[in-house]
Amino acid sequence: MSEFDLLDTDSGNAVVVALDHGIGMGAMDGFEDPQATLEAVLAGEPDGVLVGPYFAERFADTFAASSTDVLVTADFVSPSSRPGEDIGPWVQQHAFDTDRLLACDPVGVKSVLAFGRQDSQSFERNVDYITDITESLRGTGVPHIVETVMWGNDVPDRFETDREYVANACRIGWELGADILKAPYTGDRDSFEPIVENAPVPVMILGGPSSGSVRAMLDDVAGAMASGARGLVIGRSIWQTEDPAAVVSALHRIVHDSAAPEAVWPA
Repeated sequence: MSEFDLLDTDSGNAVVVALDHGIGMGAMDGFEDPQATLEAVLAGEPDGVLVGPYFAERFADTFAASSTDVLVTADFVSPSSRPGEDIGPWVQQHAFDTDRLLACDPVGVKSVLAFGRQDSQSFERNVDYITDITESLRGTGVPHIVETVMWGNDVPDRFETDREYVANACRIGWELGADILKAPYTGDRDSFEPIVENAPVPVMILGGPSSGSVRAMLDDVAGAMASGARGLVIGRSIWQTEDPAAVVSALHRIVHDSAAPEAVWPA
């Protein structure tokens, strides 16, 4: 069994739905009604949901009525200083202190380590708060989940899932104290498996913008799991679909039962 409650499942893996987008992106399509979206996701019985601490507080009764664990995000990340727009540059700030996060009784705390910034001071501040969170969680039993992403202009979009970039970002992430990595899937087992094998901490995959194809997302998850990943933390590709509960159920079968994507979601 895992040393972390998050991965203390029969399979040792976890399906986590990310619902923290409202902190930096506002009322996104498919997430305008937070209560309705949360209930639609919980109906699929994910192992966990990732939310902001105030979201966890506002909907505490809904969480209490479910068997789903809560994870909380520590930072504010937005693609623009204009609310709801995506015009850059990215804005990022450590938003919630450890006491506030731990008050939610989470099974994990997530922060973002973003590479590729032209502003070195922003990156330095990012590294500072990553290490601060790591130290503040030491001894609490709550893992620090570090999301390693290539969002800066110095890393072209086509390299966001590049094998070498992802491998280097993951290495830096756990060297800075990550207990669990939330990383981009590189697209195939040959390139992703060595990254997972070389990481001394569990690796879960992130989602990013929805591709519009549930089956393509499920294929990626199956590939990542075959590479040794321990699960996923995905948002938009789940709750921007017509039936989030059905997507969560399909992911559950792939992550916990090694089901083939075609068996749970025919093309």
